Amino acid sequence: MLQFYFLSITANLLAGLTLSANYLNEKFSGLAPFKELLEKKGVKLTIGAFALIVGFLKLLIRSRSNDVPLVGDLLPALAGLGMGAVLLFEIFKERTNIPAETVSNLEKVVVNYKVPLGLAGLAISLLHFIIPGALFL
Repeated sequence: MLQFYFLSITANLLAGLTLSANYLNEKFSGLAPFKELLEKKGVKLTIGAFALIVGFLKLLIRSRSNDVPLVGDLLPALAGLGMGAVLLFEIFKERTNIPAETVSNLEKVVVNYKVPLGLAGLAISLLHFIIPGALFL
């Protein structure tokens, strides 16, 4: 469905911008107002849930592509699932009663790869928009 194609692009673009907002703000100072907006908890929660749900639905409902029936939507779906999970983890780590040791181990993994995951999500969403029927995009 064409709607899920555009939802996937939008979700990956917003989640990628949210995850890499600090890095992009250092490179492009004009993005400061967007960075402040993307750092709010409600916005992160909404974008994270949106990316996770659309990523899951993208695994189930594929876009029309005669060349690549399944693999063409795999990376955008996985990117949406991964970025949504990271964004939701950032929000829910403050509200949990899980021991601090477990949270710190998970947080090390998530924080170390947050910016590269966000930049990869941006790249995947832009490439998926430009060349929709390409293999693995």
